[in-house]
Amino acid sequence: MKISLIILVLIQFQFISKAFGQSSDSPNIIFIIADDLNQFVGAYGEYEEVKTPNLDLLASKGTLFTNAHSNAQVCAPSRASLFTGIYPHKSKNTGFENWRNNDVLRNSKTIMEHLRDNGYKTAGVGKLMHQPWKPSWDVYGLKQDYTPIAFNGNDRVGHPSVPLPFRNLGPLDATFARLSDVPVVEPDSINPGHEGWYLYPMRQTLRYNNENDRGLLPDEKTVNWAIDKLNEWEQVDDRKPFFLGVGLIRPHTPLVVPDRFFDMFPIDEIELPEIIENDDEDTFYEQQFHPEDSKGRYHYKALMASFNGKEEALKTYYQAYLASIAFMDEQLGRLISALDDSEFSENTIIIFTSDHGYTLGEKDQLFKNNLWESSTRVPLIIYNPATSQVPNSDIPVSLIDLFPTISELGGATGDNRKNELGGSLDGRSLAPLLEGDKSSFQNHYALSMVENESKIHFSLRTLDWRFIKYTDGSIELYDHRNDPLESINLADSETHRAIKRELEERLHTIINN
Repeated sequence: MKISLIILVLIQFQFISKAFGQSSDSPNIIFIIADDLNQFVGAYGEYEEVKTPNLDLLASKGTLFTNAHSNAQVCAPSRASLFTGIYPHKSKNTGFENWRNNDVLRNSKTIMEHLRDNGYKTAGVGKLMHQPWKPSWDVYGLKQDYTPIAFNGNDRVGHPSVPLPFRNLGPLDATFARLSDVPVVEPDSINPGHEGWYLYPMRQTLRYNNENDRGLLPDEKTVNWAIDKLNEWEQVDDRKPFFLGVGLIRPHTPLVVPDRFFDMFPIDEIELPEIIENDDEDTFYEQQFHPEDSKGRYHYKALMASFNGKEEALKTYYQAYLASIAFMDEQLGRLISALDDSEFSENTIIIFTSDHGYTLGEKDQLFKNNLWESSTRVPLIIYNPATSQVPNSDIPVSLIDLFPTISELGGATGDNRKNELGGSLDGRSLAPLLEGDKSSFQNHYALSMVENESKIHFSLRTLDWRFIKYTDGSIELYDHRNDPLESINLADSETHRAIKRELEERLHTIINN
């Protein structure tokens, strides 16, 4: 009787496991996404000023994708596309509109819903999708919080220490300061004034007396929440694998982090990367905004006007950006250390990326949302403890590939669509590349887009080339074998007529498929 009962229990367990499409041996997955982080990661070996020891260690254990790109170079459409696996130009979710109002996306599963349908428990915290939707998670922690920021008693304002005219760009885009530089905003005829850093979403002042006596910054709170969730799951023996999404804000503006991170990068010791003078003369991005400046050009001009020369301006901004990266890297390190100390360490896949890059002076731009390498390229590291570490991959891939990759790594099966109104998955699984198998990726590519006044411009990145086509018919062509900085537009070169035509035809096929 006892033997029969045991057999019956085992049969029932197998039936339940199959019903979920998930076995108890399925890996846990931690997905970490930074914001506005370009290729400034030490493991890439491209910019010696960067200090990212925790990311470098993760890359040394996993697979580093050196040619990974965003599909849209602003937060909202990039993240909506990443988490649903559907290109922005196909869903028509190309700007800052709420993805939940998009017919295609709201009738398609997010990756966390897809995993949940396959037996995973899910939890998210911080900035993941630009417009978070709690029902897509089993539990959702802290929402995104870009602050601390200066406050006038009624609203966010520019930090008094940021020079004019750059400060006039607004408190979000134009704030960079040490945390010890506590803002004091004097009262005026309308506003009561305010002293102290302000956490705007929470409507409260951030305590700061010194580094050892201060309130926590949003990314610190986010990682604490994630660590607490790992500890909580360790106490529960439900045999379910987990998907944990962690969204870190930095290095998105405001670039405000503790002093010790600024101290890591003394301004007089910073060596700027190569930035070519007049590099925008053979480009066509700005003419899409004529007669106005693009936001990136407007920001760049304001920064230049606020300092005594280009070098001072860029070094000052680079210091804040590098400090914010180092701060973000430390938070990531705390999370990975907590994982290493847990029972999940040997069965948890870690994926790290960013929603898009950031242009820091190249082509006289200071922003994102363009189609050049600095804005489209993102760091991408995938560590799977079940596989041997393989060499870096230079295959062009993009964030659209992460939905099918995560699905395959997690053993998730079934349709990604909730109904016939949903969209089919774009992209493909990168799992073979984690095994070092490039055989089926020889013609792989990364597709990126930007929107301007309802006009969509595209970039196609292959292993050797970047091909950009704007809606007015203008074209840029760059040979990455000889010109990694994209300084020479070859679109009018007779020698490159054939490759230009080939890439144009290929882009047309991809976007109309």
